[in-house]
Amino acid sequence: MKRYHVGIFLELPLDVGGGFQQSLTDITWMRDWAKTADIDVTVFTTLPDNVAILADLGINSVYLKLSWLDRLFLFLKYSGPFDLLQYAMRVCAPFEKKLSKAGVDIVYFTTTSNWNLVLYKLPFMITIFDGCFRDSPEFDEVREFAQFERRDMVWRSAATKAVVVITNADELVDMLCRRYAMERGHAVCIPFSPSLYVARSGATGEAEDAAILKKYGIEPGYLFYPAQFWSHKNHATILLAMRLLRDQGEKHTLVLCGSDPGARAAFEALVAQHGLGDSVCMLGFVPSAELGALYRGANALVMATYFGPTNLPPLEAWAVGTPVIYPEAFKAQAGDAAVLFDYDDPASLAKAIVKIRSAEERTRLVIAGKQRLAHFGEQIEEGHRQLARHLMRLRYRRYPQIY
Repeated sequence: MKRYHVGIFLELPLDVGGGFQQSLTDITWMRDWAKTADIDVTVFTTLPDNVAILADLGINSVYLKLSWLDRLFLFLKYSGPFDLLQYAMRVCAPFEKKLSKAGVDIVYFTTTSNWNLVLYKLPFMITIFDGCFRDSPEFDEVREFAQFERRDMVWRSAATKAVVVITNADELVDMLCRRYAMERGHAVCIPFSPSLYVARSGATGEAEDAAILKKYGIEPGYLFYPAQFWSHKNHATILLAMRLLRDQGEKHTLVLCGSDPGARAAFEALVAQHGLGDSVCMLGFVPSAELGALYRGANALVMATYFGPTNLPPLEAWAVGTPVIYPEAFKAQAGDAAVLFDYDDPASLAKAIVKIRSAEERTRLVIAGKQRLAHFGEQIEEGHRQLARHLMRLRYRRYPQIY
């Protein structure tokens, strides 16, 4: 008898950071749950390197090579009249044909993939992390080369056509219902959880952590910010806060890691302008297995991003007992487990950095962080139960004879 088959689609590379890490967490849960529900799961990835990464985590995957014809269909799907032509000709995109040939009954996009646009017959579930391109359209990376228009089309299709929309915060559910008329009953809220790499790191003890810090030439006690060099990541506010503290006689070291999509040069110029070259250490992209040591070696995680309402690094810092400094705009995620600041005010951040020096405050934050993780853990379990119920309902509608 044919079993219900979920095809999980992973198109992100490792160096994108949080989106990839959360995809790994979602894939791992789906694989483990499906075994208990007699459901087949296949992970498809468009990047050959991901096959090895997934194998290291005990996850088998299939490399899905995308051709020029696949990309042509995707390009044409951005044109409304093509939908009418596709309907008239009853033509499926090559991408969808490949999944159907593999026996897939439903596609699970672990990110807000534009490939959902080309699905003509297969139903799909999709993850929407945020809607920040509309919250903060002033940043180049969400406006240039029709990025805004493209994303708005993808988000609209995802929110209205998906059989299940997975978000990480109730605020996102409200936003999608308001902006795109999403059916609330299709939404499942599953908060972020710490990266599998950070969660399982530290087992070998302090010696390995010390070796990793030595590798990068850094000493414990720095401010840490893992983020790609996008303008919206707001590295500048951290630097200006450090300059204010330096002028007051306090010196701090900032350790940054993450790939460079284009904004690093402007930040380096700002570092030189304020004479803080000896206080900033830019590591570039670092292996995921080393992130735990970098978090543990930090005096605090300082996350200044403009994009939310949720982010992954605070959870990873809480997981290893590192205090968190976080924008007050995202208090809904942080609760009382972070020192909050105004992300448009370097002086506000400088005060937060000073506050974190208090031993009493640090102890309070570590305890509050563990409690916050436990709170999200309960929400994650409930979200997974809801997603499982949706999948069982969808399986019945596809194969009622299995019941």
